[in-house]
Amino acid sequence: MKSADQPYDIDEIAPGRFMVRDPRANTLLKREGDLEGRWFTLRSWRREGLLARLRERGFRVRTLEDRIRALPPLPPRQPWGSASWHPLPDGERWSVFDAQRLDWVAAPVETRNGLDGCVVHQGQVIRRRRGRGVPRYAQVAAGATLRAINETEALLCGYAQAMTPTLAARRDGDRILLPAQPLPLPHRRLLYGLAVDTVDHRPVITPDAWPLAQAIYERLGVRLVVDVG
Repeated sequence: MKSADQPYDIDEIAPGRFMVRDPRANTLLKREGDLEGRWFTLRSWRREGLLARLRERGFRVRTLEDRIRALPPLPPRQPWGSASWHPLPDGERWSVFDAQRLDWVAAPVETRNGLDGCVVHQGQVIRRRRGRGVPRYAQVAAGATLRAINETEALLCGYAQAMTPTLAARRDGDRILLPAQPLPLPHRRLLYGLAVDTVDHRPVITPDAWPLAQAIYERLGVRLVVDVG
């Protein structure tokens, strides 16, 4: 019996392309596609049957669908609470996650008693950056305190605030250019794993990866469509 923390024997890295860590699976695999060293490319239409046979024989298989299901879910949606003003430390800029744009926008600066600060609401997530340094993230908690969180948690909280949003991808010849909105790290890594290229920091995928990209965005509560305009 293999432990849960061991690497998968057959691991799908891109649509139909698997890393094979256990060569004992090769006998089954070579009947259904191309084997090149530790890499297997599925050519057969019998995908589900092959995966079932591999699992029946005790191989640990992970598909892209399994990876998507394992992505962290959105937290419960928290309506914004009371507002509070916070002075800005020297050289620091604050951005808040806009639930309409699904992106970071500069927080309005308000001066009080000669000090610059920002008005934020309880439940809101903030990105704090000094110059070009690494950003830090926080969520406004009860008592107008700032609770430090990481980028993934901040973006998950931000997406949870949105109400059934839609984002549009764009066709680029026979490829699809995905939106530029920031994504939590696990979702971003998986999406870039599907990409065949990047344009202006936006992943580009082929049509066979489109249902998977839609499923990744769906985990964030986002409906992904293709802009036909």
